[in-house]
Amino acid sequence: MSGAPCRGSGPSRGGFTLIEVIGSLLIFSVGVLMVLQLTGALTRQMEYAAKSSELVARAQERLDSLEALPFDSITVGTQQDTLTVRGTRYVQRAIVTSVTGLLLRIDVSLAPQTAGAGPSYSATSYAATIW
Repeated sequence: MSGAPCRGSGPSRGGFTLIEVIGSLLIFSVGVLMVLQLTGALTRQMEYAAKSSELVARAQERLDSLEALPFDSITVGTQQDTLTVRGTRYVQRAIVTSVTGLLLRIDVSLAPQTAGAGPSYSATSYAATIW
């Protein structure tokens, strides 16, 4: 026997094969694509939430402005106008109805002009006078 160390039947290798590299790149790219899809969905949800928040603020402003009027100055009927919220056109309606001679119901609603183009919101309040 010679004094040479005994090795396996082939040369020793260090590193990765081409198949291993391609497989790891494929797994990595699928992960990146999933993260990008998740980011897009989160962006859409954040935009929807921002529109919803602004609609609530606008409706509350309208209710506050009507409630601040003296009772005799509030006109029974419907007022409608349009406004743009974060690039989407909305129809704002304020409907004042007489519940009794001393109580008015105020409904404010905001809805997109194009159905399904964004969130909508409605709120109700009451105005009363002293009897």
